Amino acid sequence: MDFVKTKLEGSRFEIALNRPEKRNAFHPEMIKEITQSFREAGASGAKYVYLYGEGKSFCSGGDLEWMKSMKDYSLSENRQDSEELFDMFQAGYELDLPIIGKVHGHVMGGALGLVSICDVVAAELQTLFCFSEVKWGLVPAVISPFVTRKMHKSRADQLMLTAKVFSSEEALESGLIHFKGDAPQMNHFLEEQFQLLDQAAPEALKATKNLLKRVENFDVFSLKQATAQVIAERRVSPEGQKGLQFFIDKQKPQWN
Repeated sequence: MDFVKTKLEGSRFEIALNRPEKRNAFHPEMIKEITQSFREAGASGAKYVYLYGEGKSFCSGGDLEWMKSMKDYSLSENRQDSEELFDMFQAGYELDLPIIGKVHGHVMGGALGLVSICDVVAAELQTLFCFSEVKWGLVPAVISPFVTRKMHKSRADQLMLTAKVFSSEEALESGLIHFKGDAPQMNHFLEEQFQLLDQAAPEALKATKNLLKRVENFDVFSLKQATAQVIAERRVSPEGQKGLQFFIDKQKPQWN
């Protein structure tokens, strides 16, 4: 794979986003590789997954060139594109292994969907988060089901509607992450989580993960259809087209 690195390290399956020169921004091929990586993890014999990003940021969201291409997609092409993005989050969500995430730098837009499918997340103190979609005339549609099952709903509502850049402290208070600290503190926390998972019975981990998904009654199929339709419609709408052009031109949006 070109944009994701994977390896089995003892009982841990590591997935590293590996596009550091672009702050690990998504594009269609990278999305497919992340989806494939989650599926490989499930067949690897690992007990848990460790997800992180190489370079200065965990993931800065959508890639500029990808955003340029979606501006010219038809409604049906945008829907297919959005369903493939949903498939990536679904592959991680449906994995019957715990996912431990480490985030740093920038965590923007769709990257928050990846954070939301992690069972335990540690963030560096200076990490910045943002649901930036409404600034660009779009909607955080595909990630919204995964985010709102993780974060406190009222806080998710506020942050999605305002597109406020928020801190690791606010992320911790919202339920999005579980730990914040400097690099040594974060690494200590992660090692502690790895040791605890190493002590757990592997089949019990899988059974617990699957039970937790069942009790939340999360209807993935219907959510996929609804969210893909919403974002596809927004991308081809006049406002969405204007917002995407602002993004492509790196201009501050002007909506008034």
